[in-house]
Amino acid sequence: MGLRVTFVSGSRCAGKSTLIHRMIDRLWKVDPHYIRIVRAGSDKRPPKPSSKRIPECGVSSARWIEYDAEHIFEILPEALTAIHRQDRYGSVVIEADADPDLRHAYPYDHRVFIMHRPQTIGEVFRDPPRAAEELQLILNDTAVFASEIFGLFGQQGQEEVDPSEERPDLSDTQMRGFLCSPLGDELATRIQLQQPYHGLVESDVIVVNTNSGTAGSETAECLRRIERLLERIRGISGRRGDLFLCDPRDPDTKVGRKLLKALKPMCRDGK
Repeated sequence: MGLRVTFVSGSRCAGKSTLIHRMIDRLWKVDPHYIRIVRAGSDKRPPKPSSKRIPECGVSSARWIEYDAEHIFEILPEALTAIHRQDRYGSVVIEADADPDLRHAYPYDHRVFIMHRPQTIGEVFRDPPRAAEELQLILNDTAVFASEIFGLFGQQGQEEVDPSEERPDLSDTQMRGFLCSPLGDELATRIQLQQPYHGLVESDVIVVNTNSGTAGSETAECLRRIERLLERIRGISGRRGDLFLCDPRDPDTKVGRKLLKALKPMCRDGK
């Protein structure tokens, strides 16, 4: 399209707006277009009109968009097309809460996930019994999909399909290819992570806001598990997913400066 689209999502009140403001203040040389996207019927309301002109707010344009799951794949591309008409190679930043309907609504160029500092492991990760249930749900979904789309399973009045032939185990290369696929990502996230954190794994940058949430006895272990999960995915897919533990209000700390460096490539014009 020509636009550069950065998707900033995460927990409610985790600091998404603060992080975007810091990106605008420190990194964008040309004012980006801003979209705040919220689910229809939520308790969120658009901000009151400001007397300031848009350029004085640090953005070229600002849009408040409400959506539902059925129409999000139409609504978001339409909004971006409208921006493209007025600014062919512009930069767009989208702010949204953690919602699975938004993760695949558009092929974003960059993804940033911001979250509270977790108090317990269970806030982010499922326990083994719940993870096993989620795996069974995935298998059930796969069987239904195969039956409806490919007709792989017999229906009434039809002969049963022959058992599948034996096949050799996947090679390391094949396994990496599978885990790099959208299905592999989905398995890794749906099985291990609570739904609000599914976007964590596919993001280029993950920020744990030290100014949000209360540290508990399991906080350090939870963060270690997140790090291990990201390291596994980096090793298998080669995709980066850098984790930063800092307060986005203060970008001048050592970690804050590293965060800005990681975000800088996202704050450029389109191509």
